[in-house]
Amino acid sequence: MIGRRPRIAVGGIIHETHTFAEPPTDLAAFVAQSLVRGDALLHALAGSSSGIGGMLAGCAAAGLEAIPTLYAAAMPGGIVHDAAYHALRDELLDRLAAAMPLDGVLLALHGAMVAESERDVEGDLLARVRTLIGPAVPIVVEFDMHGNISARSVACADVAAAFNTNPHIDAFARGEEAAALMARLVQRAIRPTAVLVQLPLLLPPQATGTDDRPLAAVHARAAELRRDPRVIAICVMAGFAYADTPDTGASIIVATDDDRERARRYADELAGILMAHRSAARPALSSPDAAVQRALEMPGGPIILVDSADNIGGGTPGDGTDALRALLHARAREATVVIADPEAVAACWAAGEGAVVEALVGGKVDRWHGAPVLVHGVVRRLSNGEFTCERKDNHFAAFYGDTIRMGRTAWLRVDGINILLTERKTPPFDLAQLRGAGIIPEQQKIIVVKSAVAYRAAYLPIAAGVIEMDTAGLCSANLNRFPYRHLRRPIFPLDPLSTSEES
Repeated sequence: MIGRRPRIAVGGIIHETHTFAEPPTDLAAFVAQSLVRGDALLHALAGSSSGIGGMLAGCAAAGLEAIPTLYAAAMPGGIVHDAAYHALRDELLDRLAAAMPLDGVLLALHGAMVAESERDVEGDLLARVRTLIGPAVPIVVEFDMHGNISARSVACADVAAAFNTNPHIDAFARGEEAAALMARLVQRAIRPTAVLVQLPLLLPPQATGTDDRPLAAVHARAAELRRDPRVIAICVMAGFAYADTPDTGASIIVATDDDRERARRYADELAGILMAHRSAARPALSSPDAAVQRALEMPGGPIILVDSADNIGGGTPGDGTDALRALLHARAREATVVIADPEAVAACWAAGEGAVVEALVGGKVDRWHGAPVLVHGVVRRLSNGEFTCERKDNHFAAFYGDTIRMGRTAWLRVDGINILLTERKTPPFDLAQLRGAGIIPEQQKIIVVKSAVAYRAAYLPIAAGVIEMDTAGLCSANLNRFPYRHLRRPIFPLDPLSTSEES
């Protein structure tokens, strides 16, 4: 037994990589969002609702000494430059080496990070950590449930915890769980035996809400299985469909206390439930024009129009224009849409509040999200774009903490439409995004959200209705639009499955 407080290194690297997105993700993207080292990690994330916040709280509760190393997180986007990944990886390894001897390592990872020369970043990182600290020091990982998990990752970590909710409102709890598992490992109270089942199933993000089929049925059974005292952890991984790798797709990880047969049986059962409900993974969508017209006819407000193909949390640029064009065509009033467009922001700032501005808005980053739209409007308000989340357990805070920084913003009023222009793309995970810019969300007839599922925690409590739109974008629910080259095949819904593959 250890006669002192066990020394547990805490850190992580987070990125959800959309391999079809443009442009690539560089080190500056991590610096802009979240890159903290040493004691700065404690100052930034202790007390937050992030996974790291949960790990730190869990370490304190279990009597473990948390040794902060490095935590880096960037907004989802294109493939990560090798230079960025290598710099972050090597610094994390250097800080781990400097902190040795260690009794354990707690890591917050996404599970779907891809670099230019490494399609399994988490597996590569975990293998290097394992080589550094040796086979006897335990590693516990917290994954996002949208991770594409490799056999290498499962082999190198002793045990993993993963978010059980989408929207991700349980990151803190899963961080606490990871720390509690670490305490049991340090005490040698458990001997984890993990089994990974990779399914022939590709789920678009629109089908990964944990309150909906197909995942709701799997989580219901997983909750029952967790009551078995031999079960240590269960991870239901929806996967991230827009990362083109051999490990992309849904998977199940079950870890038991030294009982591989039980782990295999439970993992196979959960995989079977998910496959049995796979037909639910095809959402019904309306054209933008039809969605706007229907919203205008519905009583009350706000009506939430879901622009999931421009899902910022999935790596898109947040400058899609299909919804804006439909709102303008319908002459909608008290309708709000947020568009990331630093050029348009600069034009509004140059003109000043109260000025009339003509600008091309949106559609500038790539060819996927519609053409720019020419608008004439009044600059209603300018702000620095920094605000504190109203909801502390929101999806954004799971990774980045409670403060959101959109860069400079401009509220441009175009007839009856509110366009919130931002320098940096920012997903709609908290109502303070609008309220902080001067737009009262509860007073809107229509609000467009560039998200697939994660908007729900913030917006469903005030919504009078929700309509899913079929817009152009890199996060389209129609996965046949993407030129995959590295997927394991066959995989549903891209390929027909044989009877043996379906079961």
